[in-house]
Amino acid sequence: MIGMVLGLALAGQAGAVHVNPRGTGQVLLYPYYTVNKDQQTYVTLVNTTENAKVAQVSFREGRNSRTVLDFKVFLSPFDVWAGTVFALEDVAGEGGEGAAVLTSDRSCTSPSFWTGGHGMINGSPYARFTSSSFADDGGPQGSARTREGHIEIVALADLTGSLADAVTHRNGVPVDCARVANLNAPTPEMVAPGGGLLGSGAVINVGQGTYFSFRADALDDFTSRTLITGLDVLVDPLGEVNDAGSTNATARVFTGDGIVEARYGGDTPNLRIDAVSAVLMADTLHNDYLVEPAIGASSDWVITFPTKRFYTDPFAGAGDGPAALPPFVELFDEGASCVQTQITYYDREEMTAATGGFPGIPPAPLRPQLCYGANVLTFGTDTSPDASAVLGSRLVAVGFGLDPAFKAGWARLGLDPDAEPHALRPSLALGGAGSSGKVFHGLPAIGFWTVNLVNNNVADGVMSNYSAAVPHTTRVTCTAGESGCR
Repeated sequence: MIGMVLGLALAGQAGAVHVNPRGTGQVLLYPYYTVNKDQQTYVTLVNTTENAKVAQVSFREGRNSRTVLDFKVFLSPFDVWAGTVFALEDVAGEGGEGAAVLTSDRSCTSPSFWTGGHGMINGSPYARFTSSSFADDGGPQGSARTREGHIEIVALADLTGSLADAVTHRNGVPVDCARVANLNAPTPEMVAPGGGLLGSGAVINVGQGTYFSFRADALDDFTSRTLITGLDVLVDPLGEVNDAGSTNATARVFTGDGIVEARYGGDTPNLRIDAVSAVLMADTLHNDYLVEPAIGASSDWVITFPTKRFYTDPFAGAGDGPAALPPFVELFDEGASCVQTQITYYDREEMTAATGGFPGIPPAPLRPQLCYGANVLTFGTDTSPDASAVLGSRLVAVGFGLDPAFKAGWARLGLDPDAEPHALRPSLALGGAGSSGKVFHGLPAIGFWTVNLVNNNVADGVMSNYSAAVPHTTRVTCTAGESGCR
């Protein structure tokens, strides 16, 4: 019902970027991909509209959100692009610790998988993820770093005329991919992209029979102009959010108390990106956990900061200063950039702690450290695990261990703890003397809970896995001076 109300409130209002509760948009943010623990990640992109489109697909490793593969995909009306991220060690003759993406899809891409890929599997091309972008960031340099991360897809333009004809499928194949292969500037046949992109992903373990499926978070009214550039131009499209006819970018945020608009100014992405962060801000995440040994249950939370690089990585726009930009607190260095959080967990009877077998006073606050662009908080007793329980992630939050007396319940992860407050830079102050910019508290976060259950007693010699992924719910607080936002 909340989604329906928010959708109605946003209907007909254009020009301010927002999370679309209906699930389609100009930008899609996929919280996670992985090939760890013998898993693969299946990714789909759907054009739900009757307009041909070009979008940029960016796979980003999870430690510092550096690009490991990006390409443009050209979608005909009602088209789908799909690919599978897999471990190179699974391919005979490849070896190594890295990852790659395989596709049998015929939609035009630039570069082309079919003519420029690195190899073929059963007649379908694949492209390896690269570690070349890690060279100057101080983190691990090996290809193992490409094995988990997150994905962004940004609509660059809608296509008309001969460009639309070239990418439209006839008998399952685009008419002329060469026509769009080297587009390096806007043309009269490109117009500002509409919304209508839909995305999903699934982390799959074929041998174990697990399937953790999720929807990509969708942002709409992200851009009012085309964002097409040449392949050799280093532009991060997520930072190109814009208002029509302005150097500003406006965010429309649902706070629970109503819809708040905040405008952010500047000619450079490292200022406008605050509009994207604003719509993703959360001071609290909520979700379930289940670790009951009797049913072989284990739980991980994925917590991804899609815009973190703009604040912690100088290469992405964080500047040359000695400190990160708000809401983050540390520049990426020696493989990490940590923020402190605070978690409170409950069992299913509202208890927060057990002392001597009886409900007692809650223990000292637990403050997990989230140090990466994509993080996994695993629910176990080890406060410094090497890998997470469900996903096998190596980007694990540290400083959190679950009381073994707690087997099932829910948890609240605070992203604006008293010990280390986090707040986005104030928006532009509009409205006359004494007015204050609007400040959203917390961190820009998306993600989901993954849970796996194992049944060893289906039948003699038969084991069964049951898996699910559930998105987090969030809360956000906005202040303007000494009062709340309006």
